[in-house]
Amino acid sequence: MWWGFELEFKSTLRTKKLWVILGIMTLLYIPSFYIAKSNGVKVESLNDAMSVLVGNVNSSASFFIAILAILMGATAINSEIEKGTLRVAMSKPIRRISYILGKFTAHAAILLLALLIATIISVAGVVSLGAPLGAELFKEATLLNMLLLLAMIQLVALGYILSTLIKSSSTALGAALAIFFVIFLIVPSIVQFVAMAPYITSDGEIDLQKAQERADEYTKKYLFFVPTSQIDIIVRDARNIELSSGELKMNYLGIVHGIRENLPSFLSLVFMTIAYLAITFYRFLRMDLR
Repeated sequence: MWWGFELEFKSTLRTKKLWVILGIMTLLYIPSFYIAKSNGVKVESLNDAMSVLVGNVNSSASFFIAILAILMGATAINSEIEKGTLRVAMSKPIRRISYILGKFTAHAAILLLALLIATIISVAGVVSLGAPLGAELFKEATLLNMLLLLAMIQLVALGYILSTLIKSSSTALGAALAIFFVIFLIVPSIVQFVAMAPYITSDGEIDLQKAQERADEYTKKYLFFVPTSQIDIIVRDARNIELSSGELKMNYLGIVHGIRENLPSFLSLVFMTIAYLAITFYRFLRMDLR
């Protein structure tokens, strides 16, 4: 297993798509904090810091890293077969299950590294805006990373399934991108619209609270296979936003509180990840590697 992990980890670190995606993400992050600081924006409390951190890491970072995850998985097996390296690896005294576990663990480590880079940039950004640097900030940032890592592992596992089903790595890449944009972007938007439509009046006004509650209900019920949508629900309930004296005030309650309030969403993340991994291992152990 360690041999497969070390080989895959080093190989992935050398791929252009990893550094291109991380580079784009960084280029979007750094200027946003610079502009905010230039405009006199200040982050004075943990509430403010976590609001910015959650917004950056959960939206921008998770989008780019999610694409990276499914693309890595979609070419994990078929590209090795095309290059002939998988047959060479299997000629060594190594079991298939050990090889696939090592490979998958390496990809999980790469995703964790990408999330850590995004978080470090975000933490540095909020600190530069005046946020207090302390144990609580790092604790919540770590919990957010672990939650997002679970979602990213689910996506890379889905990519592995594609990699075992589609022989051509280029075709698998196209299928992965199509699945990502249709299932993870378009379908959630449609479900959200259907859920909120009854609360939109003819003059365009909307009962936001009831519409959001119904949208969350539909997301848990019909989008259990979309990890990013489940993460959004959990993260939203990690904060309590209230309207006070005409101003929106946020009270940060913590990632653990968000998970506790949305246990079905968290369990769907765990269940779907295990299910995708089970399918991946089953397919790999039975597939023809020629």
